[in-house]
Amino acid sequence: MLANLSKLNIIYLVIFAILLIFWNYDHVEAHGGVTVFKKQVIGPYEIQFGTSPRSPSPGPIHVALRIVSVQSGLPLNESTVQLSGRILNLDGDSISSFEPIFADQFMDAPEFWDVDIIVAAEGNWSFKVVIENSGKLHEAYYGVKVQESSPIVGIFSVIGLIIFLIVLALAVRTYFKPNRPG
Repeated sequence: MLANLSKLNIIYLVIFAILLIFWNYDHVEAHGGVTVFKKQVIGPYEIQFGTSPRSPSPGPIHVALRIVSVQSGLPLNESTVQLSGRILNLDGDSISSFEPIFADQFMDAPEFWDVDIIVAAEGNWSFKVVIENSGKLHEAYYGVKVQESSPIVGIFSVIGLIIFLIVLALAVRTYFKPNRPG
C-alpha cells in the first residue's frame, strides 16, 4: 500500500511540474479577451488600449478599450468612441490605413469598448482613439508593432503537448500495472 501511495505522489509531482513549465502568465480582462493594456490619461478620461492577440500580425485584430472617468472611476455613458489607424513609411507618407470605426460598448462591463479591425501590413502602426462626449473631443494615440508571427512557438507547443501526453500515459500505465509476486 505504501509503495502505491508513493507512486501516486510521484505522478502528482510530475503532472504539477509539467503544468508549471507550460503555465501561461497572461491575465484575462473584460469579457474574456486576453490582453495587456497600455494606459493614458487624456483630459477627464483614463483610456487603456489592448489588442488580442497581444503581439498582432497582419490580419484580424481585436482591440479592447477601457475608458473610465479619472475622478469617479465610472464608465462613459452616452458617448461615441472611434478608432482609426495608419502606418507611415520613412518619408511620412501613409502606407496603409483604415478610416475611423465606431467601437461598441460592452453591456456586461460598460467601461469596455470593443472593435474588430483588419490590419493589412506589417510595421509600426499608430492608432488614434477619439472620444466624443457632450460635443467635446478627446484624442489618444497608441503605437502597436505589427509583425508576422513565428511558427516556432506553435511547433514547441505541439512538441510540449506530445511529451506531456506521453509522460501522462506512462504514469497511468505504471500506476495501474498489476504487481507480480516474486
